[in-house]
Amino acid sequence: MYRKLFILGNITLLVLFMAAVVEDLAGPYLPHGWAAYQIAYRKMQAAAESAEEAKKAIMGRGIQIQQIMTPDLGQIDRCTSCHAGMDSIATPSMQNSFTDNPYKSHPGNFLKDHPPEKFGCVICHGGQGIATTFLGAAHTPKNEAQKLEWEKKYGWKPTEHWERPMLAVPYIQASCAKCHGNFESLPGTEVVSQGKKLMATHGCLGCHQWKGWGGPISVDLAEETATKPVGRIDFSHVAEAIALSEGKPASEAHTLQPDQATLLNWIRLHFLVDPWVLVPGDPEAKFNTEPIAPSGMQNFTLPSAAFPDQGPELTPDDATALTTYILSARSEKIPHEYYIPGPKEPTFADMHFNSRKEAGKWVFDHYGCAACHGLNAKGGRRNFNYQGGGMEPVLVKTIGTYTRDELRKKLQFGVPIVAKDNPKGATPPLFMPPWKDRMSSDEMDALMDYLFSIAEKQEEF
Repeated sequence: MYRKLFILGNITLLVLFMAAVVEDLAGPYLPHGWAAYQIAYRKMQAAAESAEEAKKAIMGRGIQIQQIMTPDLGQIDRCTSCHAGMDSIATPSMQNSFTDNPYKSHPGNFLKDHPPEKFGCVICHGGQGIATTFLGAAHTPKNEAQKLEWEKKYGWKPTEHWERPMLAVPYIQASCAKCHGNFESLPGTEVVSQGKKLMATHGCLGCHQWKGWGGPISVDLAEETATKPVGRIDFSHVAEAIALSEGKPASEAHTLQPDQATLLNWIRLHFLVDPWVLVPGDPEAKFNTEPIAPSGMQNFTLPSAAFPDQGPELTPDDATALTTYILSARSEKIPHEYYIPGPKEPTFADMHFNSRKEAGKWVFDHYGCAACHGLNAKGGRRNFNYQGGGMEPVLVKTIGTYTRDELRKKLQFGVPIVAKDNPKGATPPLFMPPWKDRMSSDEMDALMDYLFSIAEKQEEF
């Protein structure tokens, strides 16, 4: 009995081994295999030539894996094994007239300034460069229609256990900002540039940091969020968030699909739905020894108090722009000589303002005051369990109740401990940090000038 099982097991192992060898040898020549693509590309190139010698030279070219090694980047890319139109051996001019992937050449003049032998592919596109199959390379469809097309044509599904799938348009603009400090002046970077502007004007850096600079309330978006491993992300409520972002009730949420459980999707949803859906906390202490407030992030799907008739404070396009900019900070091994510095970020002393009000508005935006007090200081943001109804003060209404000395003291020392609406409830997530060590006296004076200039007049008795 045991002898028969032993023989049967060995036969099974032999069959499986032979099947693996056949798949490894024959797979590249099957439809959508890299060798099949190279053969098809040779035929297309030969058909476009009129001289017989040229046709013979093309058809005589070897079929083999093409590999780009970039030691400076610690990367090996085999993308041109399929994308022969971008292979300097198969296509010396790096240009052709083909229109379909993987045969067409790279659009634009990007390869002129980014030669593949120096940059490879993955440093910009993402994905798994060493792979030699469509699925292994971690391609990312740009929309639902392309996803359905790929599922039918290639049997597409997300590449398991690969943290950084390819970046589809327009998220690939994040890669431009990794190396180009001057990205805001470059064509084709409009989305990532808009993301940087939105981060500055909507108060993100009042709570978060960006490469160490910003508020002390939450995480560094560049150092932590942009590089967050998927295994550390809580996707428990992402399916509900996706349903809500599509205009459906949370009760109609479907089972979370693997291609939805990504860092990119998790970041973007924070701007598309109420963040309390994604990070509900535990305000009633059902699962913890003490209550925990939900996210301190604001609900940007609502109109801002400054522009109540203009729809949501952040649109889906804005969400895409912010996500793209955050992803631009993903850590990479990029040598300094690859980096192109941009202009120095202006300081208060560098700026020329037409009025003190304009100067103070710059300070208000620069230090992220809108995070708690809204755009143009016209709407206090929510703060869970904060005394007075869970809302931060509306500065245009409250500033007039302060003297200049009182306001200066509040700005200097902040409000590190905020009063609770429910003394037994969760600690409010937002608080006002002290600014005396971060904001210069000139900046603080300008900020106070701005705030007093927009304050509503108080009744005199």
